[in-house]
Amino acid sequence: MLIELLYEYKLTRRYTKQLRDQLIQQAKTVKDHEDIEQYNLIISSLNYAIEWLEYGRQPYAKRGLDRRDAYRRLVFMDEEAMSVLGEEINSEESTELSTFDKERIEDALSVLTKKEKDIYLMHKVELLSYERIAELLGVKKGTVQSYVNRAENKMREQVESSLFCVV
Repeated sequence: MLIELLYEYKLTRRYTKQLRDQLIQQAKTVKDHEDIEQYNLIISSLNYAIEWLEYGRQPYAKRGLDRRDAYRRLVFMDEEAMSVLGEEINSEESTELSTFDKERIEDALSVLTKKEKDIYLMHKVELLSYERIAELLGVKKGTVQSYVNRAENKMREQVESSLFCVV
C-alpha cells in the first residue's frame, strides 16, 4: 500500500514539474511568477513526503540519530542466550532453568531500557568485547562501558529491592 502511495506521489511530482515548466516558458505577468512559486512549494512538499516514504525517517535531519545512521545499526539478540545469564544466577550444575529462575531474570532485566538491555546482553551473554560492541553500534568504547555499568547497577538495585527476586 505504501508502495502505491509512493508511486502516486512520484507521478504527481512529475506532472507538477511539467505544469511548472510550461508556465515558466509562458510567464509574462507577476501572477504567473507567483504561480510558479506555488508550484515550487508543492514540488518541495512532495519531495519531503517521498523521502519520508522511501527511507522511513525524517528528511534533511542534520542532528541526532539520523546523522549517525542509527537506522542501519544491528543489535544481535538471541532468545537462547538467556541460558548463559541463568547459569550465573542458578548455582546448580544443571543447564536447565526453572520457571522461577527465568522469572527472576526477566524481573531483573525489566528495569533496563532497550539500549541498556541490548548492550548488556551483547557483553554478558554473547561475550562480545566493549570494543566490538562499540564498533557494531558506532559509539565509543567508554559509552558501552557506561551502559554496562549502569545496567548492572540497575539490576543490582532491582534484585535487592524486589520481593520477586528474593530467594
